[in-house]
Amino acid sequence: MNRHRTRGTARLTAAARLTAAARLTAAARLTAAALLATLVLAACVPISTPFLRNVDGQTWAARFDVAVGTAEAPVLRLPVDLALTFRQNWTNVTADASLEYDAGLFRLNTSGLVELTGRMGLDDHLGLESASGGLTFDGRFVGDRLIGTVAIAGVVPVGDVVFVRVR
Repeated sequence: MNRHRTRGTARLTAAARLTAAARLTAAARLTAAALLATLVLAACVPISTPFLRNVDGQTWAARFDVAVGTAEAPVLRLPVDLALTFRQNWTNVTADASLEYDAGLFRLNTSGLVELTGRMGLDDHLGLESASGGLTFDGRFVGDRLIGTVAIAGVVPVGDVVFVRVR
């Protein structure tokens, strides 16, 4: 008789274990579904990400000189104003560039004609290039400044150009 009761208890224990395992599996499935729904919703909502700089809607500007002429003896130094207005989607960045040459006698303004596209890294690196390759930028954010190399028409690189936020 003692053996029968032990077997019955063992059977109940095994049945109880199966029911508990089924409950745990259902709870795990429900938790996984809730986690997946949260991740999908979070991907749809624009939020800031740690370590990724947000420049969306900001305008950064710089003034620098471009030397025109031969490498040995530049014939003309043109002061250039370059402003970049950014649109950002995660690490993808587009910028509307306003480029203005001011030679004193004449002023050439390309406001809104150049659009640059590129990527921003988690290390604050920013690389931008126009579709035609006529204007490129490669640099990095350092505190409240954007420092890098601007290349106009791919042949006139100007290094250590410092951009500051204007809007």
